[in-house]
Amino acid sequence: MASKTIIANNRFFIFAILLLILGVTVVWRLFAPAAYAPASGDEIVLHENEGVYNVNNQMEFLVDKDGSRTLPDIQSPQVHAQFQPASGKSAFGLTAGTYWIRTAVINQSPLEQWIIRLNNSVIEQFDMYIIHDQSESPMNSQIVEKTDEHFYSYYFQLPTNDSMTIYMRVVINGSMIIPIELMDNNTFLGKLKNEYIFFGIYYGFVLLMAAYMLSLYAFNRMSVYLYYSLYIICFSISQLVWNGLLQQFLGADSQALASLLRLFGNHESIDYFFFNLALWFGVLFLNKILQIEVYAPRMMIVYRALIIMSPIVVAASLFHLPGYEILVILYESLLAILLVISTFWCMYRGNLTARYVVLAAIPFLGLAAPTILNTYSLMQESFLTHYGFQFGSIAEFLMFSIALSYQIRQARLDKENAVQEMNLNEQIQQARNELLQNISHDIRTPLTIVQGGIQAMIHGIEIEPDGNDKMLKSMYGEVLQINTFIDQMFELSLLKQTHESSVLESLPFAGWISSQTDSLQSIIQLAGHQMKCSFSVAPQAVAKIHAHQIKRVLTNLVNNACKFSPAGSTIHLSASSNREHVLVCVRDEGRGIAAKHLDSIFNRAYKVDPADPKSGSGLGLAIAKEIIGLHGGTIWVESEPGSGSRFYFKLPIDTITA
Repeated sequence: MASKTIIANNRFFIFAILLLILGVTVVWRLFAPAAYAPASGDEIVLHENEGVYNVNNQMEFLVDKDGSRTLPDIQSPQVHAQFQPASGKSAFGLTAGTYWIRTAVINQSPLEQWIIRLNNSVIEQFDMYIIHDQSESPMNSQIVEKTDEHFYSYYFQLPTNDSMTIYMRVVINGSMIIPIELMDNNTFLGKLKNEYIFFGIYYGFVLLMAAYMLSLYAFNRMSVYLYYSLYIICFSISQLVWNGLLQQFLGADSQALASLLRLFGNHESIDYFFFNLALWFGVLFLNKILQIEVYAPRMMIVYRALIIMSPIVVAASLFHLPGYEILVILYESLLAILLVISTFWCMYRGNLTARYVVLAAIPFLGLAAPTILNTYSLMQESFLTHYGFQFGSIAEFLMFSIALSYQIRQARLDKENAVQEMNLNEQIQQARNELLQNISHDIRTPLTIVQGGIQAMIHGIEIEPDGNDKMLKSMYGEVLQINTFIDQMFELSLLKQTHESSVLESLPFAGWISSQTDSLQSIIQLAGHQMKCSFSVAPQAVAKIHAHQIKRVLTNLVNNACKFSPAGSTIHLSASSNREHVLVCVRDEGRGIAAKHLDSIFNRAYKVDPADPKSGSGLGLAIAKEIIGLHGGTIWVESEPGSGSRFYFKLPIDTITA
């Protein structure tokens, strides 16, 4: 049941939240960039084995508003003075544009082959011009060798103790994010190796999760699994574009990439398209998993509006509408706010699945935050800012897979409970029908005798002298039997209510059961039997009982023993105790009971042999079982045909007196 799951435990839930926050903090400490320290000079001085140089720390930039300036224009004294220091900044605004970048490099290492890389794959154009200090003639960007990898990367040669000025022209049709690195060839190859290992692990995990969710959809046919699998697929495609892998796999000159660019206009629009498509499926998924209609029906208006708005935002990327970036930011902000409010509200209303959403949101938002901060130039470029969404999505996918597994388990348990309840209802209905049949039989038989006697008297039929008197006595006996049966049924129906309203007595059980022997012996002797008692109850054993009801149990068991025992036989009554309970046994020397009846004889109106007049109403043992159960005890029978029967009942000891 849901109340017994780990996630339903408030302490565990709070502990999980704290653990995830701690995990996010550790990742931040390990991968977040250090605070920016101003560079000591205007040039980048290259040394051996210093790894990666952050060009943004020592570069200058110039906004080319109309994108018409050429390299000679940039080198003119008037424009040269307009360059501004980047001061470590890698993001320069949310609007499209053309930027010129300038930096100076001095090589004081024995290494001569170097690489400049722009860590943004969704730009439209990246041209690099190298001007040696000994020459004023620029090298054409085509002379600089471009690497075949997922980001724009260029090899260039710089002899030892030589210096040069590097100009870069960047054209972006979306957010102006320009993180640039400079490194030697060995560092570059090591960086590529680590990145491809990370990509392999991440996209392998994504494919596994998507396949898992699709298999759940194929098996269960529940749309929530389809929405989440589509969310994973679309999100991973957007990350492929952002990481430059889609362009690398398709090839810069491929017809497929050219078709995508004609359709969407630029790389960033492709990224936006699949990312917002993922958000659309995410909204549909959250609507299902949070059960908004059940737990937050008033929010359904907002959800429906967002579901309608989602395809409009997605389609807008195809038409290159002006101000599209602002529309996307508003859409994503509204989605984030709605996610937070609806999740916490559904959690407050008792939806345990919402707790999994909270746990999934903590690492996703916590690790995606550096990317957002970097977009607004509030955090320096680093591995975490560039791959934060992917780090967060791994944790999110894991949490949501657990949440969906929880839903599967709950659905299975609900189904099993429904089947059990249906079977129980069928058993109850069957037992009710059998009870009604038994009651009908037990009442109909004496009524038939009474009806026959009345008819005979009406027609003046007299079989023998004084026959009417005998008939009246027989009819009177049958009426008494009906009244007894009705009284017992009524007593059985009110037994629990009577027990709860009565006051239980704490009695030394040894003394109490000894006091019952005289009345029980009278019953046994009147039935033509003998009584033998064997009591070994500890004098200090005290039981909390309703004395009249327990006496009723003893009387019923003794009466049954007398009815089904041969004349002159012995009825054995024994009692014993230990530290936990007292045990009472009534044993007869009668014909015994077949094994097939042992589990049923305590049922209401059950008779081993309905044709046997000794069977009575079949309610005595049912009343005994109900009384013993209300006292917290148990009652059972052991019997074999031809060896008599042994009826036991056990009552808990309330206290042990000194």
